[in-house]
Amino acid sequence: MEKESFEDSFKYKNWRRRLEDNRIDIRSVRDAYTRHGKDGDVLYTLVEIDARTPDGNALTPLCFVKGDAVSMVVVLIDGQTGEKFVLMVRQRRVSDGSETYEHPAGMIDEGETPIEVAARELKEETGLDVSTGELVELSSKPWFSATATSDERLSFFYCERRMPGADIRAMHGRRTGKASENEQTRLHVASLPEAHRLVSNLHGVLGHLLYLQAVGDYDTMKRL
Repeated sequence: MEKESFEDSFKYKNWRRRLEDNRIDIRSVRDAYTRHGKDGDVLYTLVEIDARTPDGNALTPLCFVKGDAVSMVVVLIDGQTGEKFVLMVRQRRVSDGSETYEHPAGMIDEGETPIEVAARELKEETGLDVSTGELVELSSKPWFSATATSDERLSFFYCERRMPGADIRAMHGRRTGKASENEQTRLHVASLPEAHRLVSNLHGVLGHLLYLQAVGDYDTMKRL
């Protein structure tokens, strides 16, 4: 299998184009480490960069090039009681081995739109068949996850799905993820206040607040 070079990848070209759009003088870029997927495509790269801003200042010399991604707040509504639950993904954090609770998410590849990726990743990570028409965008702009060290920009969506309470409870603890990509995940169902206490990344916190603002549920927001 031939591996894609970093310089030929969509993620590199997109990252470099944004630098050039902001009038950055790129003097050199070195591929320090690249991770490829099973199909040979570039997943992400750690690069060393020598670059200057328009006023002559040097940029931070390291950047983790991941590309754009999506994050989805999935709200399951008990068809009888109207009670809302958040569907999260539970897995081990790579950096320290602890358990983390997150919203379903995924990276955007060349030729894909954020909403298409959101629908696909929900199917892969949760088993829910969600059409793009059920997804609501939570912001008119993407958000940077770490402006100093990574190019990753996140687009946020939410969907609400009314289901029998028994079906909602049956999803709790279900194993998901692709074994071929070392994804060892379980689904976790929780009320929104409980989900907010469990979620362990800033993307999750922001997703909850954007969702509650979008649906006008300020009573729940006050209880977070």
